[in-house]
Amino acid sequence: MASQVQQVVEATVGVSCHAWSGDRKEVALCPNNNELRILSGWKEKFKMDEHDMLISAIDWHPESNFIVTCSHDRNAFVWNYDEDEGWKPSLVILRIERAALCVQWSPDGQKFAVGSSAKCIPVCYYEKDNNWWVSKMIKKHKSTVLSVAWHPNSQILASGSSDFKCRVFSAFVQGVDATQLTTVAFGDTYAEFSAAGWVHGVAYSPSGDALAFCGHDSSIHFVSFSGGEPVEQTIRFDFLPLTSLLFLSETQVVGAGHDMNPALFEKGAAWSFSAFVDKKTQDGGPKNDDASDVKKRMAMWQAKDKTGQASKDEASWLKHQGPITCLKPYGPKKFSTSAPDGKIVVWAV
Repeated sequence: MASQVQQVVEATVGVSCHAWSGDRKEVALCPNNNELRILSGWKEKFKMDEHDMLISAIDWHPESNFIVTCSHDRNAFVWNYDEDEGWKPSLVILRIERAALCVQWSPDGQKFAVGSSAKCIPVCYYEKDNNWWVSKMIKKHKSTVLSVAWHPNSQILASGSSDFKCRVFSAFVQGVDATQLTTVAFGDTYAEFSAAGWVHGVAYSPSGDALAFCGHDSSIHFVSFSGGEPVEQTIRFDFLPLTSLLFLSETQVVGAGHDMNPALFEKGAAWSFSAFVDKKTQDGGPKNDDASDVKKRMAMWQAKDKTGQASKDEASWLKHQGPITCLKPYGPKKFSTSAPDGKIVVWAV
């Protein structure tokens, strides 16, 4: 599986999150602080420091070209590019009292959702009369909201929380969405699914017929809505937990997290673990078997747990040298990852 590795900041600094422009010619990233940097051709073009604390998430809408950022400072900004003034921030009224942790644009670009430590999700939309972004609250969580994912119809929102639940809500906003597709009111729950640990990541398939979420108990769950009533399948694996998920197609999901190596899951008769995306080659010979690779990695972490030490070359062949903190789509069968090692890696599956 091909990859392109780029060291965008120093390894001692790291990248907390990133997002791509619609044409993939520019990338927005946060170097693990309060700065938003825009790179073109891997060279810094703009740097903004409107936030007061760490930027926890970035999303860049491919059609509107708006960038949204959220931060531990409890604020969010929508950035619009001006030919004369560069990137200009617009105020977002989040109304939260704890850190904002994740953010995602709706597919139609009319709204975005912010997951927060305040046990709620502000769903934000533009109010033209006042020239700011306002929010409506979804308050059905019992703990921190760690992840959000929009359905392709832009009216349904899934969330993952540290209360061990994945929930699906109505996110229809009167006056913003053209036609209401269901009779369920804003903020009401469509469905709720349980995990045995914090739900770190959620993702919808391109059609919206399937939902995936991953837990801190080293599990991934797939829910199919194609037959009417939801049907759930759970896979438990013996490598470290995933923290983010992305559908590459209706039959492929990639997950990334603490294991420093993206994991690919594929659907045949049922969903199953397929392979690690990052492969080790030995003297140009054949690639390692994934099953044996899992065992070696488990042995590595067990040894570290017992001795508190790591061997010099145990992970040196991996593209990333730290847990993967951000996973973004890049193109057909392609995705990108970033980590505290200061790298952005583009993968082709």
